[in-house]
Amino acid sequence: MSDPVYQDGVLAHGTRGERERLRLLEQLNDPATVAVFEQLGVAADWHCVEAGAGHGSIARWLAARCPDGRVTATDLDTALLEASPVPANLTVARHDVTRDDFPAGSQDLVHARALLGHLPDPELALDRMAGWLRPGGWIVVEDPTYLPAAASPYPRFAELLEACQQLLARTHGTDHSWARRIPAAMARAGLTDVGMTIRVAVCGTDDTEDAFWRRCFAQATPGLIATGLMTAEQITAAVAHLDDPAFTDTAWMMVSCWGRRPA
Repeated sequence: MSDPVYQDGVLAHGTRGERERLRLLEQLNDPATVAVFEQLGVAADWHCVEAGAGHGSIARWLAARCPDGRVTATDLDTALLEASPVPANLTVARHDVTRDDFPAGSQDLVHARALLGHLPDPELALDRMAGWLRPGGWIVVEDPTYLPAAASPYPRFAELLEACQQLLARTHGTDHSWARRIPAAMARAGLTDVGMTIRVAVCGTDDTEDAFWRRCFAQATPGLIATGLMTAEQITAAVAHLDDPAFTDTAWMMVSCWGRRPA
């Protein structure tokens, strides 16, 4: 069987509802991403790459923060990036991080969120991206990792989360254990000042979080049924937990890691 292709899977930009899923993903995770950037001290003249930019909220934040610099937003499919006006200092580029490069030592910041975990060799991709950094430049990599489904007190909901992990592994090659390996991979790549923080996704207490998971489950439903991972009835019963005011559970953690190219 050929390797899974991201743009043909459950999370492809052309999939119905993907624009909304990415918008909700941004709403939930942009504050934590921006907090990391603020901590690193993103400057007005920085040159930045936003890899796998998706809908483009972070790329536009960087463009506003770096008016004297240059931001390049990349993706395999740039349609969502080009759907809104592009600032003068923001370049949109079709780009595959597993094959395409930027000049060595050309960037002050390289960022990728919910990207490397879908790649067949995330460590190699991180090494390539680290090579784009100027001395003293930063790379920030963020990816989710699921919490153990078996620990959930809601077996039906846990079953759906587990099935979604399996579906992403089949259709995109997603490795949800990658997020925990990012700091070690950064150290092996020769980066210093490595740090990490996490955001835990809590379902049942936040309307945006619940809307995000409803969107994810809706997109996954055809694939879950087609692959025999779950039946429509099982999915309906699991999603119904989100309608129960007493329901609260955790789904995944978004892991944010950063490292610096030695000066």
